[in-house]
Amino acid sequence: MKMRAPFLFLLLIVPSVLPAEDVQVRIYSAHPPTALTVLAIEGHLHWRSCPACPEETGQSLTVESAKAGTPARTKDPQKEFLITGIYRLQPPDGPTFSSSFPLRIQAPVGGLVILVSVPIEQYVEHVVMAEIGDFRNSEALKAMAVAARSYAKRFSGQHAKEGFDFCDTTHCQVFYWRSVTERIRMAAEATRGEYVSYEGRPAATFYHQNCGGTTAAGGETWAEISEPYLPIHQDPFCLKTGGLKWQATLTHEEMNRALGMSGFEPPENWLKLAISLRNTSGRVRTVNLSGGNPASVPLPGSSLRFAVNRMFGWNKIRSDLYDVRNSGGKILFSGRGAGHGVGLCQAGAEEMARQGKTYKEILSFYYPGTQLSSSESETWQKRSDERFDLISTDPDADSSLFPVAERLLREAENDVGWRLPFHVRLQVFSTLDSYRKTTGQPGWVAASTRGQTIRLQPLAELRRRSILEPTLRHELYHLLVETRASRGMPLWFRAGLTLYLSNPAVPETSSSPMTVEEIEQILRHGDTRENTERAYGSAHAVVAALARQHGKQAVLGWLSGGLPADLFRSTARSPHNGTNEQPPGKKPE
Repeated sequence: MKMRAPFLFLLLIVPSVLPAEDVQVRIYSAHPPTALTVLAIEGHLHWRSCPACPEETGQSLTVESAKAGTPARTKDPQKEFLITGIYRLQPPDGPTFSSSFPLRIQAPVGGLVILVSVPIEQYVEHVVMAEIGDFRNSEALKAMAVAARSYAKRFSGQHAKEGFDFCDTTHCQVFYWRSVTERIRMAAEATRGEYVSYEGRPAATFYHQNCGGTTAAGGETWAEISEPYLPIHQDPFCLKTGGLKWQATLTHEEMNRALGMSGFEPPENWLKLAISLRNTSGRVRTVNLSGGNPASVPLPGSSLRFAVNRMFGWNKIRSDLYDVRNSGGKILFSGRGAGHGVGLCQAGAEEMARQGKTYKEILSFYYPGTQLSSSESETWQKRSDERFDLISTDPDADSSLFPVAERLLREAENDVGWRLPFHVRLQVFSTLDSYRKTTGQPGWVAASTRGQTIRLQPLAELRRRSILEPTLRHELYHLLVETRASRGMPLWFRAGLTLYLSNPAVPETSSSPMTVEEIEQILRHGDTRENTERAYGSAHAVVAALARQHGKQAVLGWLSGGLPADLFRSTARSPHNGTNEQPPGKKPE
């Protein structure tokens, strides 16, 4: 009789669809340094110079990017440093950054890639600190905190192809590197977990400095953003502050230099710049350069603004809401507002707060038709021991998890031969409903892991189903595997190895096996529950077969050193019933 392990598919981890508890932020993204010194502020630094390397300890660490022309070591993963501690980042020039966030530094040619893993609430604080301008009213600060949190939830993984969630520039949300003020911290805490939603999904909560009295529709700036809660509407609150009138002057030579730097080729000896088309909100959509060779060249208004501001500073042409006048070889811009004009106007929000409006009223005005939702309907408390932080609404009861987690982590670390270099966060939900609402996972997924946080269904529920220890064991192995995995290691291998380590005996199943390409496709992009279960089961069987054929230690070594190039040369099918068949490989050419 074929049986399936009772908890196996209650433990699925699908990183591509999990809401982020922690977000990965690339700092120094606009000007990556070629060298960086990490200095311990308190205690010692702890780091590994590659996922498989032993942990080192010291007061400082200097990392330099690879030199151009250095021969590639084909068998070695790209060098990177995994760092924990309380530290200050000191580049040769530029601002410093002090933090205790876990740090990952990659060292490719051309500049360091510096990533910090930040809990989402701390990310919100740093973003609001960077984005608020001269806000004075607490309700406006709260509105900005909710907008920043909503944006983070909606656009998590914006740089997923590059291995992180957000950069620290206006391309995503500006991330303030230094410590935040108490006012900002209080605004974020007062709205903790709250976000703007529309039809059950986090809203695209764009915001800007000043709309000039009229907001822009989302589709005016981004063709793919046509949300009904991002309309054109008059903003009397922004007009109360004057609508931020501005002027700028550019010569033809300056215009040519700016356009050339951004890849545009202006006509030779052009004479006039004119606005040829406006959007419904009145913002410039297209300009035209005329009187030269060729006689007329159209240009998107947003491209013109970006090119000029990139060359001469981001406050030169402050918005697309302007008129132009040509005089004596110069172009005179007269405009109002600052920024793209979509969504929340910060000047208007501040004025609304000054008039006594609440942050909920501010959000409702700028994102009409949306609702205010919360992922923090419970009061969370924190307890810690040597290896774990417990986040719980009832820490007195849930502290019973500490000895279980300590034992399981010790057993897992002894099994694989390496240690986790950070404190693990265990978040225990009080009800299944709050677990489902916060994580977005169905009830049959007993736990989910993102970053350094393991999120668990209520302990009483896991104990009732006799799956607490198997669940937690699986998640701890998941953290060990992800910490050790080299960059680019396939998801099917990482998921299969996690399942194999936590349960070496492959459950028998009557379902047909999958190739690794099919497994990878489903795990990365999602599918039905049945197919997802099949994919995880096949990945489990693949890795178990590889361990039988090559030995467990060899398979563990592949995690950091890379899969052998000829691993799947002989066959393309997957074992699924515990036999000694060869492992699957690529589909036939």
